[in-house]
Parts: sequence; structure tokens; C-alpha cells
Amino acid sequence: MYDCGTTTTVDDYTLIYSGHSSSDKTRAAHGVAVCLNKQATTAWENLGSTWEAVNERIVMVRLACKPINVAAIAVYAPINPKNQQMVSTTSDPFYADLQTTLDKVPKGDMVLIIGDFNARIGVQQHTTSRNVVGPHVVDIINESGERLLDFCSLNNVVISNAFFQHNPIHQKSWTHPGSKTWHMLDYALVNKQFRSSIEDVRVHRTAAGAIGTDHHLLRIKLKFHLRSRRKVIKAQLHCINRKKLKNEQCKLTFQRQLNGRPQQQQTSSQTIDDKYNSFVDYVHQASGAAFQQDGNGGKQKEWLTDEILDLVDKKAKAFLDWQNFRGTTFESKYKKSYHLLRNLVKKKIEARQVEYWDELSIEVENAIKQHDPATAYSMIRRLRGGKAKIENLPIFDKDREIRTNSKERLDRWKDYFNGLLNVPSNVDPLTIQQIIPATIDPNEQRRQDKAPSLKEVQCATKQMKNGKAPGNDGISADIIKAGGLPMAKWLHEIFVDIWENETIVEDWATAILIRLYKNKGDKKICDNYWGISLLVVTSKIFSRTILNCVQALLDKQLLKEQAGFRSNRSTVDQIFILKMIMEKSRNVNKPLFMFFIDIMKAYDSVDRALLWNIRRHYGLTEKIVRMLKLLYHDTKAQVRINEELSDTFDVNSGVQQGGIPSCILFNVLFDFIIRRVIEQTKTLGISGIKLAYGSNDFFTLTVINMKIWTFYF
Repeated sequence: MYDCGTTTTVDDYTLIYSGHSSSDKTRAAHGVAVCLNKQATTAWENLGSTWEAVNERIVMVRLACKPINVAAIAVYAPINPKNQQMVSTTSDPFYADLQTTLDKVPKGDMVLIIGDFNARIGVQQHTTSRNVVGPHVVDIINESGERLLDFCSLNNVVISNAFFQHNPIHQKSWTHPGSKTWHMLDYALVNKQFRSSIEDVRVHRTAAGAIGTDHHLLRIKLKFHLRSRRKVIKAQLHCINRKKLKNEQCKLTFQRQLNGRPQQQQTSSQTIDDKYNSFVDYVHQASGAAFQQDGNGGKQKEWLTDEILDLVDKKAKAFLDWQNFRGTTFESKYKKSYHLLRNLVKKKIEARQVEYWDELSIEVENAIKQHDPATAYSMIRRLRGGKAKIENLPIFDKDREIRTNSKERLDRWKDYFNGLLNVPSNVDPLTIQQIIPATIDPNEQRRQDKAPSLKEVQCATKQMKNGKAPGNDGISADIIKAGGLPMAKWLHEIFVDIWENETIVEDWATAILIRLYKNKGDKKICDNYWGISLLVVTSKIFSRTILNCVQALLDKQLLKEQAGFRSNRSTVDQIFILKMIMEKSRNVNKPLFMFFIDIMKAYDSVDRALLWNIRRHYGLTEKIVRMLKLLYHDTKAQVRINEELSDTFDVNSGVQQGGIPSCILFNVLFDFIIRRVIEQTKTLGISGIKLAYGSNDFFTLTVINMKIWTFYF
């Protein structure tokens, strides 16, 4: 096991692990981990997801339990030392680190120290250390056992295994490979005042057969109860089988259900929100039936087959038979049977994994050939794994204090984005008033003012990208596309209602903010993350219909040097031009100076009042401007971390990173600014300036003849 971190495993278990550094890989590498089920994960999150990876031998987590909190420490102690050098290099550092970890635990916590201590406790220790060792011990003490007793006595900790009477086979957890003698090496330690909370400790022999370990499972029963989760606003997750979205039969079933939707009576009291809520509820119901998750919920390893699972069950049964007949004349027979099945399972798994990787390689290759890099890279990232999740990482607050509690982290991110997305306007109102609206041709006026047609809704839907996260209504673009014509007709009805009544759906105004690490800088600093808005997909389709209506009009008015978010004018072209200039300058031995500028938080700090007036200047009708304003009117946001949502807050500036019109709106704004700069330079008599730009980054380069180029990317 290498590095440390947290991950979610099968059936939503949370694995918190600590191992050797990945840069220090050796054959002797080892590690420790704590695995929490859903209820225990909830208790862990309630205490702020507190954990510490001390080293490859110790990891600690804290759980919010009732009536007291629990600190669980998983350990893997060094083997019994053979000489004084081993004591000083392995045993001493281990117990020093364990003592330091224990000292950090709050005094009121119940402490559970569980793991392989590689120590033996003798029967006589019940007499000499009655407060630490119970009467039910089965070994002869060794040097590691003496060290363990000293640690327990010093910290008022008891060895709970020794207080429960069981058959010896349910007390001993490991057999020596040479002497074949069974020993008790795995212990559950608990601080003395909570000894009565332990109801039972015993070994279970059957569990080891499926995973091939030489230690048996040690089970500890406690009588405390996990506290119910604090009330949090949690994101609604609507789970469907994504693979079935590609199944034509499933899509036809979904479309038939949409065709059979109940027709609502149109009443004056029915609002657009009522209509949209009915749409969302029915789509969830129909999609859940048509694209239903399989029984395992997709959490099983993808490469596992029924044949392998059957063999694993047989191997576990063979292991149990072997354990039951140890020391008899039949032991060799059952041992041989177990080893044969173990080797067979290993070969089957290796062969299936090779086959599975070959299949995935073909899928990635096909995605690249079909010019679908998003799918290819998403598969590569998923298979590569190994990246630490950022959800549970601590962060700095405004005062550079570390925040580890999950509630405090969520509040910190809310405050950060609240400040980021509410930038005070510094635009002179007189400047806004001086912007002259363009004169619009009557035919163009009628074209823009016309409500979206069914064909336009279908076209906008096709332009949505698959595999993207949905907004707060839980409906993804994949589901809407799978709905085909019936879905388009229903959306068309809603869009026409919005267009005619100029009333937006309330859910459309709330964005879910997720964080995206910039892959540079300290992960504990909020400024090193992008905030991406997850918007309701239906609102993005509505935005796309508007953008499709006006994009050609806006595109032909932008300066020809504009690159980025324009057809046939990629920023790649600008990079190529820059490369050519650099090569030419080098060939003729001319000095070249480049000045790079990145406009900080450009999308998030746009003044919206200025934005709408500039739209009119570029020939957009009042109807189109009002529709765009509706999409940005009274907008709100919530931060999502680990499926928990913060309180909502208002968003009064910016154009929402993730919004469909955002890029073109910002480009038009930037085009307007650049034109004003050109006009001012001409007024001042400055010449020799050539501009080429993209979205929100630009650089200026100067060659020796003082001609200046400015590129924006």
C-alpha cells in the first residue's frame, strides 16, 4: 500500500489508508487502513472527516458517536525484535509514534486501538497486570508483548481480547508458517473507562478464505450507537444505468412513456414552476423505469464475472474446510483442494483483467478515432486513478487558519464564492448611458422576436454534450436526448410559455458550484480552484436556442482578429501565428519581446448592466436582451462538497462559467472594449498597433521595428 488518502469502495464503504510513499516502493512495503460503512462514514463526516495518516504503520480517524466520540487507531506493529538494533530502529519509533497519536486524542473520546501488534501475551500476565490483561489468554509472552503491556499500563488501556472466553480457535488469529502453532497477535485495545462498552471480541475464521490473508478476522462488538447525521441540505442524486442510455429498446420505452404523459388542464393559477416541476417529476419517474439500475448498482468491479464470483465462493468454502480439519489425517486433502482453487481463481482473475484492459483499450482508441477526446480522457483518468480526492482536504480561512471540519469547510467555500461572484461595480453610469443602441432592420426584428420553433429546440438539444453533470433538477443531457421527439415537444411547450410570458423557471436561477483544482499551488488555498457552475440542462438548451438565433449576427461584427469560441477561428491559429513570428524573428536575428497578461476572475467580475447595453449596441432586439437578462436575473448559487450543499447566496456579477451564452457574451464585451481602445489610440495619434485576441487572456509582443501585436486567448 502506497501513499495515503481516502477513497470510496464497493457498496459505498469509505477506505482511509496510510502507506509507504509511492516514491519509496519496496517489496517490503506495508500499510494500514480503516474501512467505514455508510453509517460509520456518516459519523466520521459529522466530526468534520477528521483523520491522520501518521505513517505506514499508524492511521487514526475520529467518529461522532453517542454519547461520546470514538477515536479509532489502526496499527501494524513491527515483528518481535531479534536484537537491540531492531528495538531501536523499529519498535521504539513505532511506540513513540503511537504515543504521540494517542496524546492528540481529546480526553473525553473512547479510544480503540486495533491491529496486528505482533505481540504475545502470556497467562501469567493476568496475575501481574490484572488491570490490563483479562483471564482468557492463550500464549507465552515475548518481548513485543512486554512492550505492549508497558504501553497499556502507562495509558490506562486494556487488552479487551483477554476478557472474553471463547474456544481457542476463536481467540488465535495467526499460525506460524514453520511450527504451525497458532498465536494471538491481533488485539483490540480500549481505554479503561470504556471497557464495559466492549460486548465481545472473537476471531472469525471464514472471512480469510475469500481474500487469501494469513490472519483471521478479529471482530469487536460495541454497545454505543452512532449519532444520527446532522441535518444538511444534500444534493438529490437520481441514479440510472448509463449503459442503457445507448440501448435503442430502452430509449423507445422511455419515449413511449413520455408520449403517454398525462395532459394537464391549463388554468390561470398554474405557474411556469408548476409546469416545470411536473415535467421534472415525470421525467425522473419515466427514466428510472426505462434505465433502471441493476441490482448491484454498478458498484461491483467491472471486470468481475459470475464465473469468478462462483469460484471465489468455492475457494472460501474450501478454506473453511481446511481450517476445520487442521491437525487431522484429512488436513492435506483439504489443504490441497484449497490451494488448487486459490491458484485457479488467481489465473482466472489475471486472464479476465487482461481481457478487460484489451476491451477498454479498444474503446479508448475508438473514441479517439471518432474525435471524441472527452470520452477517451475520462476513461483514461478513471482507469489511471491514484489521485487524492480534494473533498476532505483541509483549507485555509481568511485568517490563514486551517479548517478541517466539514461544516466549516463548506461555510468557507460559500464565503469565498460569495465574495468572488459579487464584485462591486466600478463602471461609470454615464459610460453605460452613452452606449448607442444599433438600428435594427424590421425583418431582423421579427426574426429575433419570434419564439423558438420545435426544430430549433431539437437542434439545440443535439448540441448538448453527453456525460456532463446535471444541475439541481438531476436531469442530464443524455436523458433529454434519449427522450427524442416527445421530449423535444414537451420542452418546446415550456420554452414558448417562458418566451411569451417572460417568466423564468425558479430552479434555473440556482447554480450548483463545484471546485476544480488548477493543478498548481497549495490545495488548501481557495484561490487555487476554479468555480464551475452546474446549471439546469433545460436552461442551457433554452440559452442555446437564443444563442443560435443571434450568434451569426454577433460573429460578423466582431473584429477579424478575434479567436476563441468562433467558427474556424480557433486559438490554435493564434498559437500557430505566434510560433511563426518567433521563428521568423529568430531567423532574421531580430529581438522579440513578449508581455503576457491574464485578466484575473474575468468571467466572474463582469458588470451586467454594462453587458446588456452593449448587447443593444451590437443589434440585439429588446426581446432577446430581456430573455438573456431573465437567465441572469436573481441568480443564486450553492456550493457542493461530498454531495452536501451550502446555503444559497445571491450572485450579482459575472456571466457564470458553465453557462452556454457566457463565452459569446464575454467576447462581445471584450470586442467593445478593444474597439474603444483603438478609437482612443487614434485620437491620441498613436499608430502601428495590430490587435488579435481571444477570450480573457492576452499578450503583447514587440519586435525591433516597434510594431506591436496583442493576442488574446
